[in-house]
Amino acid sequence: MKIGKFFLISAALLLTISMAAMAAGSNQAPAAAGSVTTITVWSNDAHDKPEMDLLVAQFNATTGAQKGIRVEYSVYGADWNTAINMALETNRAPDMFKAGFANAANFQEMGRFLPWTEIPGIQDILDKQAPYHRNLSSTFGGVPYGVVVYGNIPGFHYNKSLVQRAGFSGPPRTWAELEQQAIAISRLSADIYGIGIPLLWAPDFCHWVTEFAATSSIGHQYWNFTTGRYNFAAFTEYFEMLGRIREAGGVFPGMESLTDDQLRAQFSAGNVGFIWGASWNVGVLYEQFPFQPSDGWDFAPFPVRDPNNQFRVPFSAGASHHISAQVRSDPTKLSKIGDVIRLFIGEDTQRLMFTTGKRFPIRTDVIANAAPAARPQWTSIANSSPLGFATMPAAPHNEIAVEGPDRAAVIGQILTGQIAVSGIRAALTDLDTRMNAAFDRAVQRGQINRANYISPNFETLLRTR
Repeated sequence: MKIGKFFLISAALLLTISMAAMAAGSNQAPAAAGSVTTITVWSNDAHDKPEMDLLVAQFNATTGAQKGIRVEYSVYGADWNTAINMALETNRAPDMFKAGFANAANFQEMGRFLPWTEIPGIQDILDKQAPYHRNLSSTFGGVPYGVVVYGNIPGFHYNKSLVQRAGFSGPPRTWAELEQQAIAISRLSADIYGIGIPLLWAPDFCHWVTEFAATSSIGHQYWNFTTGRYNFAAFTEYFEMLGRIREAGGVFPGMESLTDDQLRAQFSAGNVGFIWGASWNVGVLYEQFPFQPSDGWDFAPFPVRDPNNQFRVPFSAGASHHISAQVRSDPTKLSKIGDVIRLFIGEDTQRLMFTTGKRFPIRTDVIANAAPAARPQWTSIANSSPLGFATMPAAPHNEIAVEGPDRAAVIGQILTGQIAVSGIRAALTDLDTRMNAAFDRAVQRGQINRANYISPNFETLLRTR
């Protein structure tokens, strides 16, 4: 019944958008024959591909046909970073592409991105999204190279049936309960495990499985935006807890070769009790790896070390898309790409993505005017106390050269047991020393600006109730 309700709402919304687009286009003459401009768009977002494919098809048949625009939309999988990096390195980038990939800042410095102030017809978008700009993501040197539209709420996903079969009435609320439940679930059957960790999803697992999951207990992230120093060692107890679960046989085997997609498939198949992720998993666990029944899993706040001393979970947001600088050399394409930007991030699309449970718009006024979300997990996420739709500052992880094993390597060694539980604090302290030294060297050499990574209000916001 819930799945049927979702599809009815989605179909109605998409039909509304389609009819509006056709009505708007009915007053315009079709583009002259042979004057169609193809605009290529790349992404790695599989979770909202059904909606975007339909919107692109509708656009091509209506507004695009009238204005002489054809959008070619491609979605990549695990090879996304390789594909977009290679395209940018060889000057073969698509016209428009999803932001937030590795080395994006370096490509901006190389002049591969077009400032959005050069794009006609989108000033209203720039104005409305301006309060949410994120330095080194949507803006560089104060110039917008994109806008922040959506954000991801990190969270904890649990299999309701496995929790109940293991003898518990609800998901774990504390680290101690997480350890207890994960081990208990792993003893239900030889092919069922308490938790899963996708180490091949590197370096993203460092954020989504460990950093975000423990921030609500510790009050800062690996990089402390107030002090301007790394403090991995503050997360020692969290890693020790995960180590004990591993030693008890509670972790899905083969984490070294496990991707996030593979783990989500195991979760949807009922073989893993708990996984970490973010709000995007609602779409993934309905379409890409359908969990049956659809309401057999839910989203819960991260378990915390001490319920009486906890903090808010960051709302992770960054630029939505970038435009290739090569568009500048094609006046026709430049004049038309604003319509494509509006297709992908306009308010109609934002409202649709919220209602279908695919994305969280960062603007509360957009959410207020959207139809209610159709999926129960989306409501659970919305009630999980994010950081009030504030954008998280940029951290220097990808801008420094660390001597010795980097954060992904050290955390991977800890999670796989190559570093014993008793040695975790020393390993994280050593990582702090080396990463802070690398940061200091980069500042001294003028490679980065320390001020770009200081935001003294961020940790204060984490403590705000």
